[in-house]
Amino acid sequence: MSLQHDLTQKNEAIAAKQSALAGLFVGVTDLSGQPAHDRRDAIKSANDELTALSKERDSVAEMVAIQEQNSAAVKALRQAPGRQNVPDNEDAGEPSEPAVKSLGDLLRGNREYQDAIKNDRKFRGVLGELPMAGIKTLSTTADMVGQTQRLPLLLDAQESRTTADLMLQGTTSAATLEYYEETTFTNAAAEVSENGLKPEAAVDFTLISEAVRKIAVWVPVTDEMMADNEGFESYLRGRLEFMIKQREELQILAGDGNAPNIKGILNRSGIQTQARGADPTPDAIFKGMTKVRNTGFVEPTAVVMHPNDWQDVRLLRTVDGVYIWGSPADAGPERIWGLDVRVTGNMTENTALVGAFRPDAQIFRKGGVELAVSDSHDTYFVYNKLAVRCEERIALAVYRPASFVKVTGI
Repeated sequence: MSLQHDLTQKNEAIAAKQSALAGLFVGVTDLSGQPAHDRRDAIKSANDELTALSKERDSVAEMVAIQEQNSAAVKALRQAPGRQNVPDNEDAGEPSEPAVKSLGDLLRGNREYQDAIKNDRKFRGVLGELPMAGIKTLSTTADMVGQTQRLPLLLDAQESRTTADLMLQGTTSAATLEYYEETTFTNAAAEVSENGLKPEAAVDFTLISEAVRKIAVWVPVTDEMMADNEGFESYLRGRLEFMIKQREELQILAGDGNAPNIKGILNRSGIQTQARGADPTPDAIFKGMTKVRNTGFVEPTAVVMHPNDWQDVRLLRTVDGVYIWGSPADAGPERIWGLDVRVTGNMTENTALVGAFRPDAQIFRKGGVELAVSDSHDTYFVYNKLAVRCEERIALAVYRPASFVKVTGI
């Protein structure tokens, strides 16, 4: 049996097993009284068989690929430069006469050369119709080194979304942003009789001032690097903007507010706190959501978590080993209790931030991200160097700090 035939059989067996496994899920609400644990055992057994078959198929597929590569290599060797092509079905034991003779063939067929070898003397003859003036000095190993192939520059992986995308977006032309934050709210509404005294409510505000802050980075490059490497300029632009976005997210979440830092949400006065305590992490986050609703009077819209903390949630299992947040075979939604989860290493580990990012927080940008290139730095002009600078100016407004809850100890 050929490897290719074996591979075809493996693929057919896998397809049949997949169909059988799918059949186990048909009519899952009515399985003629079959106990639930029996159904799980059947599904697990089918999955195990499918895994074993897939491994066997992969092994055969790898052997087929190796066989094809070897055949191609043998064919290439049989079609070496200076020799006629040999058909795939030609008997290798009976090679045909080369259409163009190699250097070795010409030397072996030259009588003067053979006489020179027998009499141990130098050969000065001309090799018949050899297409060269004569024999020259053999090339050294260094001369025979192949040329280098340089692949195009690939952009490194980078995130496209940040916590800023969870918020309202705005622009500003000012250097300072001012807005009112409600700091006193007393709801005295009550039922009154006809001509009765109406209760008095109380609201008060504090004027908040936010300075527009700058986040910047630069990198030195040479003129040649920019001019001679295709795609490098766009690569550099993307990486510098990525650096700015990463720092921006860190500032939005945890900036301490001391100039030139932004005051991040976690360090805002008035945000609420929910300790995990003995609760599972999902329970603690739900209690944080309740505080947003009960005290902030608004629906939470998202949760921000560190990757290690989100990992703990995604790997939660029941006592019988079933993953609560979905099967490992599925991608699984980045959601908890219906809220979007922003997973980022810029979030403080062991802490989650639950909040109404829309509409109670807004990021303002002044002019967007700007890129500038100059050779006027230091001695860059005479050394053909360039300074590439990337920067942005932003301000963060948190209209209702009570709409955010810091969940600790997760």
